[in-house]
Amino acid sequence: MNLFLSSRPDRQHVAALLKCRGSEDLLGIFKAKLEETKAALVVADDTVKIHRLQGRAEVLQDFLEAVKEAPSIMERLR
Repeated sequence: MNLFLSSRPDRQHVAALLKCRGSEDLLGIFKAKLEETKAALVVADDTVKIHRLQGRAEVLQDFLEAVKEAPSIMERLR
């Protein structure tokens, strides 16, 4: 399950994700933050910190996947 796209996605939400798809700068920031988070996970030694970083990585990954899937989902909503 994707945090940004439910089983019944809202047209406005998908349209917003489509707009994000056009912003390479924004996507670059999210991709960079995801890589930073993965690198921090490799060296994390505290269980609480690991869980927080895992959550952050999951949200960033879900966002990037939602942006990637937005065109096909919008097509299904039409």
